Amino acid sequence: MMSEVDLDVVETQLAQAYTRALQPAAREHIHAALLELDAEVPKGLAECPSCGRVGLPERVREHDC
Repeated sequence: MMSEVDLDVVETQLAQAYTRALQPAAREHIHAALLELDAEVPKGLAECPSCGRVGLPERVREHDC
């Protein structure tokens, strides 16, 4: 018997993986999974309007594109 999947937990795990992924191909796959969950920018994270990088809001504000 399968148990129900907590989509909030899945989204959180994917968001954490996205911010830690070093390879562009890995980020693309994780981003695609987040889109499937209808979460382009995970809760609590921000996206840089210039380069599209996703991360903590304070880090996105201070990063160099």
